[in-house]
Amino acid sequence: MPKQLAVVILAAAGLPALVAGLVAFASPWPVEAVPAFARQYDLQCNACHTRPPRLNRFGEQFHMMGFQIPSAARPGGIVSSVREDGALKTLIDSLALRIEGGLFEYTESPRETETKFVPPDEITLFVARPLLPELSIFVEIEGEPNAVAFENGRYFTRGQFGLGKEAFFMLNLGRLLGLLGAPTMEMGGQTMVGKHGGFSMHGPMLMAGKVDPNTNFSYATNRQLIALTELEVAHGEVERLPIVPYAFASKFFGLFKNRDEREPQLVTDQVMYNTSGAPGADVHAMFNDVVLGQIGFLRENEGFNTYAAARFDLLDRGELTFNISALVNWGFGVARAPDPEDPSQPGGNRLDRLRYGIAANVRWKQLDVYGALIWDRLYGLPGELRGSFDRTATGLTIQADYLVYEKIMLSSRFDQLWAGGLKDEKRDGSVLSVQAKFYPWQNIAFFVRDSVNLRSFVEDSPLRNWRNQLFIGIDWDF
Repeated sequence: MPKQLAVVILAAAGLPALVAGLVAFASPWPVEAVPAFARQYDLQCNACHTRPPRLNRFGEQFHMMGFQIPSAARPGGIVSSVREDGALKTLIDSLALRIEGGLFEYTESPRETETKFVPPDEITLFVARPLLPELSIFVEIEGEPNAVAFENGRYFTRGQFGLGKEAFFMLNLGRLLGLLGAPTMEMGGQTMVGKHGGFSMHGPMLMAGKVDPNTNFSYATNRQLIALTELEVAHGEVERLPIVPYAFASKFFGLFKNRDEREPQLVTDQVMYNTSGAPGADVHAMFNDVVLGQIGFLRENEGFNTYAAARFDLLDRGELTFNISALVNWGFGVARAPDPEDPSQPGGNRLDRLRYGIAANVRWKQLDVYGALIWDRLYGLPGELRGSFDRTATGLTIQADYLVYEKIMLSSRFDQLWAGGLKDEKRDGSVLSVQAKFYPWQNIAFFVRDSVNLRSFVEDSPLRNWRNQLFIGIDWDF
């Protein structure tokens, strides 16, 4: 072990205990304090999460149903809550705060070794509440102390505050189908399509606003136990790309988001159905608790994309569950091709993108394994670029989480990128990440994570100009 790394580990070893002690001393709430939905339904965080933020089977169904538990719903919605609990408690129970990100970072490469303390990456305020048994809202207000921005052809960091990744309403359309003649059932004020003992359908649910639809996919790219790292920039340029699930990344070198601002589409950007949040609308429904269908559209850059996804819950017996998902996603004009005369600038061609893939998830007792294989292909490329640009790319991501015991979660993720794009720039990537996450309480976690570049070091490639990255950080919800 390098001497610098040993110093980092020893110096940081006492950091979680110190912060935990300060939290316990300063917090006016009991350690059982839990975020908004848990307070509203008088549940523990682990009712919906394998461990926060990863959703378990019940949590996925809770999200799919519009953040409602029909058997516990208030027929009068928020009005009943204000009447019975008071306005102040209703307001407090509708809010939650999350602080996440690194506290300490160590990056090793042949060029240089960097050690630094870093502040949390994100501070997010959630406003989440069922307004009626069939209508809910979910809004994130986010602050990023060191967000990366692109202006006038240069990257730089600056603090940002505003609307976060998600801000949407979710509406159950079952009552509408009932008015059109479909058989319906009532449960906790919610209308479900179907008959007791026969066909049943949860939904259809309309989710509209700034949405993140992939929660219903077998591999959900939001609520990651192994969080994304941050993009690093220096002197106006990208110095190091973040470590992300490569299956869902853009995968192409040399693309641009738009023509006027000339902002590059980075190879690690999460795009299409798997973006972290984009304006759009999504309709999904669960049939007989076995098949989940989903269609929708999302705005992206100068264009938009449409998608259709299906999840099949093939096994649900006791502590063993298994599901598989399939996705087809078509983007209309969602990226810009480089200029054939000057590839460092965007050209006149807007590109379509086809994305399709499969994913699977198996849970058995304390073990949770999930993975995805996603293919991307570009259409509309200028003829002058066809000899120097690879139009196809593929990504593979596999992750396993194991709950050693109540307070310790071990995770490992393998990411493989077979990149496309400009042939003289593109690089494939292979990364193995391992992480230990300690939950002194259900809503507070400290983690130690190590990511290893399995490919050869390439100094001029921001995807591979490192060998090892160690992070120590915090994930705190209250």
